[in-house]
Amino acid sequence: MQLLGIFFALGAGLFFGILAPTTKIAYNLGVGVGLAILLRYFIATLLVAPLIPFQKNLLIIYKNNLFDFLLITVGSIFLTSGLLLSVKYIDVSLAILIFCTYPLLVLFFSIIIDREKISNNIKILFLSTFVGLFFVLGPSFNSLNIFGFLCAIVASIGATTMIIINQKMSNKSITPVQINIFINFFNSFFFFFILFFFFKIDLSISKISFLIVLIPSFSYAIALFFQLLAIPKIGQTNTALFLYLEPVVAIIGAVILLKETLTKYQLVGAVIVLSSLALATYLSGKIKNDSS
Repeated sequence: MQLLGIFFALGAGLFFGILAPTTKIAYNLGVGVGLAILLRYFIATLLVAPLIPFQKNLLIIYKNNLFDFLLITVGSIFLTSGLLLSVKYIDVSLAILIFCTYPLLVLFFSIIIDREKISNNIKILFLSTFVGLFFVLGPSFNSLNIFGFLCAIVASIGATTMIIINQKMSNKSITPVQINIFINFFNSFFFFFILFFFFKIDLSISKISFLIVLIPSFSYAIALFFQLLAIPKIGQTNTALFLYLEPVVAIIGAVILLKETLTKYQLVGAVIVLSSLALATYLSGKIKNDSS
């Protein structure tokens, strides 16, 4: 159970990491932000829709837990909107660095609010992965825009909210499938409304551009589902820790797909992050063996 949860969390980090470089390729080929957002939620909705007939008392579950479902959905809207807006006003690396403070926010919430007992080793691993992440992203503070900074904070708060509420919902035996259905259906209608009335959706793109933008769309659907599966098995804190794989994958993807250069500082940072995650996996497995 513990190792399966780690697999899901690392899988979520992997597929979330694929989003950035593949989306950048799609943008370079002329795909607009509006179309990328709509396809992201449309594909996710399409993939989860066949599971709806197998969900017993789905409407009753939504009615009885409407506040939780709305809260986790608002978190996803904050995440998507905040991150997309932040990169328009500040450097991408800085935006991602600020956004990726969400595992630390989850850790603080778990310790202060939930009174969760977390070992010192895990706390140290959180800090070491964040230090490694700083080197991986190599942010520039030369052109710090306050609005862009606040948008990145909003995205981080959105990700934190999703993880924390997901944990509370899993404690109520609400399944990842039920959460996935609500988030993606709601966001599909929400963003369609916003984009249709306030922005222009450009559909005049080539077939290759359309195929390329489908990659991050499918990656998002898989990543979100893996994250929802991971939290009930290993908890919000461990899931947040393993999601630090996301920016490392994004940087490596940028090097391979976008021909960006990996500096020695980024390489050192990647080693620190991956080593911390490997140690966290080992410690989690050791705790499982000791308790069995």
